[in-house]
This record gives sequence, structure tokens and C-alpha cells, in this order.
Amino acid sequence: MPKLSLIMAMESEAQGLIDALELKRLVPRPFYERLPLKFYHGIYQDCPTASLELTITIPGKDRRYQVDSIGTEPAAVAAFATVTEFQPDILVSAGTAGSFAKHGAAIGKVYLSDSAFYFHDHRIPLPGWDKFGKGAYPSLDVSHLARELTLSLGNISSGNSLDFVNEDLAAIASHGAVLKEMEATAVAWVGYITGTPIFAIKSVTDLIDTHPDSPSEFQKNFTTAVISLTEKTLAIIDALARDWQGFTRATLLQDIDSNS
Repeated sequence: MPKLSLIMAMESEAQGLIDALELKRLVPRPFYERLPLKFYHGIYQDCPTASLELTITIPGKDRRYQVDSIGTEPAAVAAFATVTEFQPDILVSAGTAGSFAKHGAAIGKVYLSDSAFYFHDHRIPLPGWDKFGKGAYPSLDVSHLARELTLSLGNISSGNSLDFVNEDLAAIASHGAVLKEMEATAVAWVGYITGTPIFAIKSVTDLIDTHPDSPSEFQKNFTTAVISLTEKTLAIIDALARDWQGFTRATLLQDIDSNS
């Protein structure tokens, strides 16, 4: 049975999917008892010939600060633990993101990842490390899935700040990214080093170029974005279950290091 694993940063982003898919909490191995990770597991079966083994991993609450463990480091740990435990055929970074009205974004609009994932705040102006800092890790080609479900495609840029500085915006523009968030590129890095194909599903919470106060916009629009994220992610899971073989004939897009 095909295995699909989602990495989601916040419990409030994931709860609607966990409930709709009737996923059950898994008790981790003793090693993971020291980590706040939460694993959920279940089988999606629309009919006997359309089924998937599903997992959702959430980094969990930080024990010291009692908030969701957002950002690249918890996402990378969650993704690596997921690959180690479940050996998924495909990883998915699912969650919320900021975007730009000038690129046609709107609150609650859902995107699939396009060609690559970047970092916009890893500024390392040294030969070799400059490219390493950008990332440019490849996304699975999901253009046919986007067409089937009438979803937009966009490159994604990740960093560890909810707000931004001008250098961040310049990097995002240079990467051709239309989505700014905090986890996907870290998950893509894990996919890259483990040979696990990855794509992302992101729902827009804030428009950076029209309402630059990202924190307040994120809070105001979060529920709307999560409702859209849940609805579209369920549709994507259903489409994958019905035509997994057709979907997996898609290949990783050409490595774009030469264009970085």
C-alpha cells in the first residue's frame, strides 16, 4: 500500500485533517519520548482499489515555552523521524504561508509547490556556502495534480522569522518564490538527503505587499486559511488514492542548482 506522510507545524493546522481522516495517535518508540513529536496514523480507503497509508507528524509543543514548535529545526527533526519510522513514498509539507497580492494571491488561496524550495534568511557570502544557504531543493512535479484540482503552483521560500527585512524580500524575489513560510525547505532538505520525493500544500494567511504586518494578519486570517488547507488537502489525498500509479509516474523536476 502506498505511504503518504504529512509534516505540519501546528496542531491547529492539523486537527481538522486528523479528525476528518480519523487518524489515531501513535505511541512512539522510547527514543521519541524525549521529543515533543506527535505521530498520527490511519488508512485512507475510498474503495478497495483506492487506498493510502497516511501519517501526520507534528513537531509538538515546546516544553519550555508551551507553544507550537514552529520553524525549520523542528520541521527537519519531524521530517527525519517520519522518514525513519514510516519510510513514506512521498513527504508533504502542509500548512500556511504568506504571499503577495501582486502575484495573484488571496487569503485562503491554496498553492502546490512548483520547481524548488529555497531559504531566504540563510545569508552565507562565502563560495559554496552561498549556494548551500539558498537551498534550491527540488519539488516533485505536481503540475498535473494542480491542473486536476484547479490549484496554483508557486515556488516556496522558508525562513525562521514571521516578519521580514528587506534582505528577505530581495532573496524571495530572486528565487522567484511566491510563498513565504517557515518549514517547507527544511522538510525538502530531509527529502533531498534521504531520497524521499516531496511536495508542499500551502494556504495563504497574509499578503506581504498589501498588509506588511504579518503577525497580526496571520492571526486574523489563520482560521480561514486552515479551512481552505483542510478542504484542499483532503481533495489531494483523495486524488492520490484514486490514481497513485499515474501520479508517481511524475518525476523530480530537473535539479536547478545551475540556475541558483
